[in-house]
Amino acid sequence: MMRSSLIALTVCLMMQCIQGQGKSPAAIATSQSLDLGRLFWGRSGEPVWTMIDKNLPQVQQMIDETKEKCMAKLQMKAPQRSLIREPRPTPTEKCLVECVLKGIKIMDSDTNRLNLRRVEELTSLVTDDNKMAIALGCSLAQICNRSITTNKPCEAAHLLNQCIGRHLERNKVKLHW
Repeated sequence: MMRSSLIALTVCLMMQCIQGQGKSPAAIATSQSLDLGRLFWGRSGEPVWTMIDKNLPQVQQMIDETKEKCMAKLQMKAPQRSLIREPRPTPTEKCLVECVLKGIKIMDSDTNRLNLRRVEELTSLVTDDNKMAIALGCSLAQICNRSITTNKPCEAAHLLNQCIGRHLERNKVKLHW
């Protein structure tokens, strides 16, 4: 546990996830400062898990609203199960997942991969801009992107969904779609 925390801290310090892409190390150092006190606490001074519990309903509401629109678009009745951890969804359910992920802009329409900037935005929103959580979220998103073995949008969405579901479950984040 301590080793993975040190690795995540190093990654956070060196890369600042996406924000530093395309910039020289000197530009990153001058444009961004990392407040070590905020690694485990947000701007409000609350622990990250308290902030997640408080801020997650905003993201869940966005997901729910998008899912309703997607179900109407796909002419589906409400599924009886959450698809976030469903190992064998129907082809229509896979396309519903694609529609939801693209609707909340977490899945890029051109590449059928996770949009790392959007992952960063949503993680920042939920964790009150906690740099450690943002770096971790972006790192996990990159792992999910590497797991995609198809160019078919609905199938790619299913694979991303499985990967996201595993990471959310491991980190005890309760989102569903």
